[in-house]
Amino acid sequence: MPTAELDRVERMLLIHLLEHHGQQVRFEASPWVTEFGIVRRFPDEPSDSLRRALRTLEMGRLIYRRTQYVVGYSEPKQVYSLTPSGHRMAVEVREVEPGGVAPGSIPGVLPSTGGSAPDAAEARQPSGPDSSTEPTV
Repeated sequence: MPTAELDRVERMLLIHLLEHHGQQVRFEASPWVTEFGIVRRFPDEPSDSLRRALRTLEMGRLIYRRTQYVVGYSEPKQVYSLTPSGHRMAVEVREVEPGGVAPGSIPGVLPSTGGSAPDAAEARQPSGPDSSTEPTV
């Protein structure tokens, strides 16, 4: 499924699941990856449109559902996770939206604040003033 075929809510959900992807430990998942947690995370969206988007993403094999223990609950719950293709799609959506929309500009989705290591080109750049401009006195 190309990125252009995803609607706004589906893109929002992919980014949300990508942000919570690393928080799923072996035995307990984050409450934010349950259907209830997802509906609570996006209070401005109608819950039926969120549920419909989850089903569409599941049918498109971008996400999958499994039963797992969730932090704060005594019994297992249904949680959503990205498939490998869903993970790639979520990264694409997060990097650049179709039509030039910047990452984090989707309403209700916070940009990722994960600290990433600088790439090799940034590491070689001197951190001092730019030598192409003259100092002003």
